[in-house]
Amino acid sequence: MRVQFVPQKAELSLRNPENLILVENSEDSVVIRAARDNFSERKKVCFIRYLAAEGFISDEFQGFGKSGSRRTTSISWVVDQERAQRQCTHLERVDRFMIQLFLWASALWLALMAFAFLHSVR
Repeated sequence: MRVQFVPQKAELSLRNPENLILVENSEDSVVIRAARDNFSERKKVCFIRYLAAEGFISDEFQGFGKSGSRRTTSISWVVDQERAQRQCTHLERVDRFMIQLFLWASALWLALMAFAFLHSVR
């Protein structure tokens, strides 16, 4: 089965091993940017085959790593640790927002309960 359309960019979040992956496709190359360097060579080969099977990159990479496989497109694996740091900063902002939202909602609920209690006593 041939993939008719390959996305120009695809962003993946992996849990095992934990990593953020950005796949960039162009006419003559594929760049895989990982936030962490936690893939062995064997896992990289398997992951590239998975990307090809799922349609994130060209079908010609389904035989990647096997002897006799021919490709016209080059592939490179880049570790970009700044991606992980940017993601952590973003998560810290989200956590701070959610904590503030919870505290303000709790304060509002307490105020409403006090108001309801005071009006029910009279």
